Amino acid sequence: VMFVVDASGSMALNRMSAAKGAVMRLLAESYTSRDFVSLIPFYGDKAEVLLPPSKSIAMARRRLDSLPCGGGSPLAHGLSLAVRFGTQARQGGDVGRIMVVLLTDGRANVSLGKSNEDPDALAEDAPKPTQEQLREEVLDMAKRLNAEGLQLLVIDTENKFVSTGFAEEIAKAANGNYYYLPNASDQAIAAATSSAMAEAKGN
Repeated sequence: VMFVVDASGSMALNRMSAAKGAVMRLLAESYTSRDFVSLIPFYGDKAEVLLPPSKSIAMARRRLDSLPCGGGSPLAHGLSLAVRFGTQARQGGDVGRIMVVLLTDGRANVSLGKSNEDPDALAEDAPKPTQEQLREEVLDMAKRLNAEGLQLLVIDTENKFVSTGFAEEIAKAANGNYYYLPNASDQAIAAATSSAMAEAKGN
């Protein structure tokens, strides 16, 4: 299970702690189900692999405690790292099925070019990417997840008053599952992930 978690300014700290709690719960469960859990937060200009695939609860706790947050929302980069590490893990042959759990409010405002430090995107006079371009990047990455055989579960934490419905589009593009859990507790997130995984194993 790879958690790709929005740690940007638009995702409040309480949602971050719910995500951390869910990771810890799933790790505890994974001892019995032999699953590896990995965590990729994205914030500022890029995503990072904070916890490489692990079964170590102690290591996860240490890494999670140091999880920074704030800044922009490089959603496409978060998904691109999941694609890269997910495919590597599959090629390594040490994992069977890979589930990517994306916790997001569906807002992306940092382009892949900027995350990947493409000089054109970093130039001071670089044009700001339009919402349309940012959305395209994210949906392209979601389609790549699907093409690579990775399963996506999107947990939408967006407040419905300002909903764009984009998180649901991401799930559809990746042929994945979608849950709307705006005030989700770590229990609810862990439960949604577990049921989606059970469903996936049944297929």
